Amino acid sequence: MKPSLLLVAASSSDGCAGMQMDVRVAANLGLNPACAATAITAQNTKGVQGVWPVPAAAVRKQIDSAFSDLDVQAVKIGMLWSAEIAKEVAEALAHWGALNVVFDPVMSSQSDGCKLVEEGALNAFRAVAAVSDLVTPNLDEARALSGVAVRDRDSACKAAWKIMETGAQAVMLKSYPISKGMIADLVFTDEGFGMFKKKRMATSTHGGGCLLSTAIAARMALGDELLEAVSAAEALVEKAIAGANEIGSGVKCVAP
Repeated sequence: MKPSLLLVAASSSDGCAGMQMDVRVAANLGLNPACAATAITAQNTKGVQGVWPVPAAAVRKQIDSAFSDLDVQAVKIGMLWSAEIAKEVAEALAHWGALNVVFDPVMSSQSDGCKLVEEGALNAFRAVAAVSDLVTPNLDEARALSGVAVRDRDSACKAAWKIMETGAQAVMLKSYPISKGMIADLVFTDEGFGMFKKKRMATSTHGGGCLLSTAIAARMALGDELLEAVSAAEALVEKAIAGANEIGSGVKCVAP
């Protein structure tokens, strides 16, 4: 039976982020891209024009349907929108004993900063973190989840450990500034610490965060240990950003 990567994410109408990007990455890496849609978004390279969440019960049914029939070897979680959806996702993954769960706690769009989380959902987001093997917040998302503003290495460590106290097995803080022109993704685990350095991009791109978390989950599904999976995913993202395409009049879209 071909292994599946379950993608719990929102649909992106421009095809450059969300579930559409996740499907492309999973398929490129040889996995069946199973899907549980959490929302429909109207968005393009210039921003988000609308969000329509899927009923929480329907999200749960999609997850149950996948696990009851497919060989789900990993799960990537993206935009959840509401507390109700987040609770159903957390309960479903706990029920099925999901493996290799990567949670990208999407709270706003990269292209225009549009809010992609409903008020009052953060506690439920922490419940999803509790069933995750890796949580991948950017610095703003890390502050929302942990209550700690990341300003230096000490506060980065504190924020990561606060998130891990929810039950998350590991945390990756994305885009931490380390020097002029350089940033790093910092990976915190019970067993150690990893730093993945890269150049700060002069302009933003669309879809990179989705690609990164999905690629990590995919590599874990294929048998990589966590840091091996992150390293392989980082290389894929670097290549995808270098080959980013102009498909609209806004930001470029990464090319997985």
